[in-house]
Amino acid sequence: MKNMFSKGAHPSEFGHRQTTMLMLGLFLLVSQCLFAQSRIIKGTVYDEHKDALIGASVILKGTSQGTITDIDGNFSVEASDKNTVLIVSYIGYDAQEINVGSQTFIKVQLKPSSLALEEVVVVGYGSQKKSELTAAISSVKSSDFVRGNVRDAGQLLKGKIAGLSIVNSTGDPTENSSILLRGTNSLQGNNSPLVLIDGIPGDLRTVAPEDVAQIDVLKDGSSAAIYGTRATNGVILVTTRKANSDFSIDYNGYVGTEEFVKTERVLTGDEFRSLIQDGTISATDFGGNTDWLEAITRTPINHGHNLSVKGGSEKTNYLLNVNYKKNQGIFKKSDNEALIVRLAVNHSMLNDKLRLNVSVNSNTQNYTTTGDGSSFNRGVYSAALVTNPTLPIYKQDVNKDVLSSMPEYDGPWAQPSALVAIPNPLSTIETANGRHHRQRTRLNGNVTFQPIESLKFNALLSWDRYNETRGYRETFDNFNTTVAHSRDGFASRGTCETTDQLFEFTAQYSEVFGIHNISVLGGYGYQKNIWEDYWMRNWNFPTDQFGWDNIALGRGDSDIAGAAIPINSNKTSGNLISFFGRINYILAGKYLATISVRHEADSKFVGSDQVWGTFPAVSLAWRINEENFMKNIKWINSLKLRAGYGVTGIAPSNPYLATYRLGYTSNNDTFYYNGQWVNKLTPQSNPNPEFTWEKKKEFNVGLDFSILKDRISGSVDAYYRKTVDLLYNYPVPVPPNVYGTTLANVGTISNKGLEILLNGVVFNKKDFGWNTTLTYSTNKNKLDKLNNSKYQLANDYFYVGDAQPPMSGVPTHRVKVGEPIGQIWGWKVLDITEDGKWIYEDQNGNAVESKDVKIEDRKVIGNGLPKHYLGWNNDFRYKNFDLSITMRGAFGFQNVNFTRLHYENYRDQAMNNLKAGYEKVFGKAVLTDSKQFNSYYVEDGDYWKIDNIVLGYNFKKDFIKGIKGMRLYFSVQNALTITGYKGLDPEVGGSLLTPGTDDRNKYPTTRSYTFGVNLNF
Repeated sequence: MKNMFSKGAHPSEFGHRQTTMLMLGLFLLVSQCLFAQSRIIKGTVYDEHKDALIGASVILKGTSQGTITDIDGNFSVEASDKNTVLIVSYIGYDAQEINVGSQTFIKVQLKPSSLALEEVVVVGYGSQKKSELTAAISSVKSSDFVRGNVRDAGQLLKGKIAGLSIVNSTGDPTENSSILLRGTNSLQGNNSPLVLIDGIPGDLRTVAPEDVAQIDVLKDGSSAAIYGTRATNGVILVTTRKANSDFSIDYNGYVGTEEFVKTERVLTGDEFRSLIQDGTISATDFGGNTDWLEAITRTPINHGHNLSVKGGSEKTNYLLNVNYKKNQGIFKKSDNEALIVRLAVNHSMLNDKLRLNVSVNSNTQNYTTTGDGSSFNRGVYSAALVTNPTLPIYKQDVNKDVLSSMPEYDGPWAQPSALVAIPNPLSTIETANGRHHRQRTRLNGNVTFQPIESLKFNALLSWDRYNETRGYRETFDNFNTTVAHSRDGFASRGTCETTDQLFEFTAQYSEVFGIHNISVLGGYGYQKNIWEDYWMRNWNFPTDQFGWDNIALGRGDSDIAGAAIPINSNKTSGNLISFFGRINYILAGKYLATISVRHEADSKFVGSDQVWGTFPAVSLAWRINEENFMKNIKWINSLKLRAGYGVTGIAPSNPYLATYRLGYTSNNDTFYYNGQWVNKLTPQSNPNPEFTWEKKKEFNVGLDFSILKDRISGSVDAYYRKTVDLLYNYPVPVPPNVYGTTLANVGTISNKGLEILLNGVVFNKKDFGWNTTLTYSTNKNKLDKLNNSKYQLANDYFYVGDAQPPMSGVPTHRVKVGEPIGQIWGWKVLDITEDGKWIYEDQNGNAVESKDVKIEDRKVIGNGLPKHYLGWNNDFRYKNFDLSITMRGAFGFQNVNFTRLHYENYRDQAMNNLKAGYEKVFGKAVLTDSKQFNSYYVEDGDYWKIDNIVLGYNFKKDFIKGIKGMRLYFSVQNALTITGYKGLDPEVGGSLLTPGTDDRNKYPTTRSYTFGVNLNF
């Protein structure tokens, strides 16, 4: 070794130099180690076409740390050491694990997979992979929901599921969606599906749409039978968002307004005055020119906010979701304010073998009322159409020459002639004041114990309390109260309370034995319900300052305060006990079978011979693509054939129909005992010990498929369902019966239909994407049976519906054996005479004038149930922009247009009418006949709607410091309706036996415009 000392160097200098070099080396070593702990790894993720995948997940294995790729597919993460492993995943592709090693830039190419078949679908009391389903179950995830501002969670599914009809036939902000799945199943019972929110019976209005992660719909009998008597109309399973250890804050907010989609054509004040002057009509000219619809409406402002906070650790985590909405209606004094809060906390212990889940849900709703027991007084709308447009709003503006023709009335409002029983529309709103408050609180806990991988126990406990209070008053200057009923004010007050308790326990064992995969579920359920309400009314108050808060101070029809106040109260309770089980079996991954049964008892059937009911189901599936003969057919990714049969039940709305129900009669039905008159306690209805469940028996066959690397996927389902033992009231002799009718299980209804779902990935490139979904469904129903040897109606049909005053008592629909439900029944119009009288077709096919037509000449003139439903949803992506368009339509049905029926009649000269009422019918003559229910007012209701258009822009990550994600959007709901129907909206309501009824007293549908923002922190 050469001399280590430089020339002239002192030995002590070497010591200093050695120390310096050692420290420098240690510094470099430590720096290198520190650098290694914070090394930045960058990369790009792309698909099989080498197009960038936007939003792919990149996670450090074993941690919760990670990121997502940007618009160019790039990512950047910190790696701790050379042993770091990245997990890269993207929906529709196989995930990859990448060993980082010494790499600083990584290119990752993901391969397509049949991931769609591996999606998890929620089923009764559990979940399954989509590929393992044997029944007709549809699933929609949050990414596929209808976007924008929706009124309730039901609207998230509009046009998304074949066979599921979701109708919003009103613009009332307090109303919710009406849902029908696969047709009508009962003559008297409820036809709405069972809704379960995280496994607990609930209501779609009690869950915030922004808080929903997934909705699954059990459509056929084999999937729904495990829920027994509650599942005949299908089951909607709502899964809310879950907590996890990743801390995040999400905010969604919007502000918007509304307008009427369409308004009726009525005469203006000047047009009405002109007809008075030329003698066309005989009415009073009050000297004004009032647009009554404009007088009672406004430009509403709506806004909503949703804040979600989640975080915690792997063992304990939480989610808090707060949703607030305030919606003004387009009518004055019409509104809705709602606050929904949900807190969920999860905790795991014993190496994740024991998991506890607790959640608290609170729903508060407040709104103004202008009707007794209702939200908005819908008669105000029809009044605005027909009130004389020359009538000013206020009495002081009335022409002095005709002021004496008005009724004696001390209020400031101008009122029409006493001959017209329709008051000033604005005065009806302003002199009615009410508030409605609803509060629902739900506490539920879930305990899961999994001692071994294959065995799991679960206990669910829920307590749900609903309270509703309402108060309403009419002031002294309310026209209906003071003039029509000669009262000094009116008030009502009431409350309703429901308590539900639920306990369910399940045990599930799953194991794989070679080519055999088996899962066994068993469970017990107990549900208790208590319902009670009371209400009271009073009138003739000493001062206009008193209302529902001082209801006892009214005198009623007496001179004494509080005397003879109409009061009513009720209380009922019920229990439901059930045992249920299910077996899932898979052989060689190709052949699948599911068997389930539910055995339950309902306290409503106390006294019946059949308190207990048993509801079995079986379904089979064959994964054809797993067969050897399919291996060479590469363009088919999956192909599965399904078939299932199941039985479900329907319980009646009222309890104890099988036994004597005793109650007090009116004050006039008394007997004299022990020196005083005593009210009688008598049976309220005839008992029927043979009373039992209505039962639906359904067979379903379906085909699921995915082709061209999952670019096209879908399903086809055909079903036949028959509901037997339908309840209806039948005439019975008196005596031995107490009453002349008895409710009995006799009838039968059948439904058959076809449902098709098609999903397509049309384009999936870096800068442009287009996904489309088509749904189609058709349903045919028929009343197969109405009578038997013991219980018989006078005929094999009955009439329902009412043509409304002044034609009260005239039916609108007929229900007949051998015919479908929804048949509209009336006279068929052939023509009109020269003097404006109807010409009808009689029962022999001959033409007769209206004066000679008979009741027997009525016939089927339409049907209110659509025969075909079609939906088409499109999602587009262009760079940072996204566009969603939701469309749907219904075809093959008719509506009864009651607005035209009542307000296109020239004979009602004291009122305004639709402009068409002054026009010639069939181009021949102006109608001069009396109001008659006939086919002229029954119109085809076919429509195609652009339901929702949402345009959004996604800002790049960290566009604003501290904000991980930001999206702005603009949406239009109810954007366009294409129809030949003359009414305001062809999508109308009606009861289950009177569909297609377009009521004249309504809250017209609205079109909404919304600006919104989504933020992620």
